Amino acid sequence: MPKTVTSHTLQIVTFSTTLPFAEVTSRLDKQIGKGAALMLPGFSGGATSKEELKTNVDSKVGPSGFLYFNEFNHGAWLQLFASSPRVVVYVLGNPLVAQTMLQYDLRGAYNIPPRLLVLEKADGTGTEVIYHLPSSVIALSDNEKLRVAAQALDSKLEALVESITAV
Repeated sequence: MPKTVTSHTLQIVTFSTTLPFAEVTSRLDKQIGKGAALMLPGFSGGATSKEELKTNVDSKVGPSGFLYFNEFNHGAWLQLFASSPRVVVYVLGNPLVAQTMLQYDLRGAYNIPPRLLVLEKADGTGTEVIYHLPSSVIALSDNEKLRVAAQALDSKLEALVESITAV
């Protein structure tokens, strides 16, 4: 079987704030409509048409334009080994935004939906929100339309993180 390994530059974005972890996660939960039902399975909510998918998404999307899909609370199990700051990975996205990129290159699906790492600073002075810059992991080809769509997601994600970390 042939194997291909391709090098690609990943960009990691970190926002740091003096806000406590609980405040940042509370703001994030509101911005991504965490209280709404999950879009699963397959992020389609069972929709069988584009119109139905749009209706499902529009009914659950948070003020940020993103939906809550899942979260991984690593801090909960890390506490079993040693004292650990709180750390949660949020999975969020929007299928209507995702299709603007995946129509050009399905390899981008590997990094869709995006994830945010919300990390309590070890010294207790605030919180960091860390993510992979979407365009650096989704726009894997020289397709200009894909690059533009991925950069639009960059801007949308940055606006969300700025809003939840603003003091």
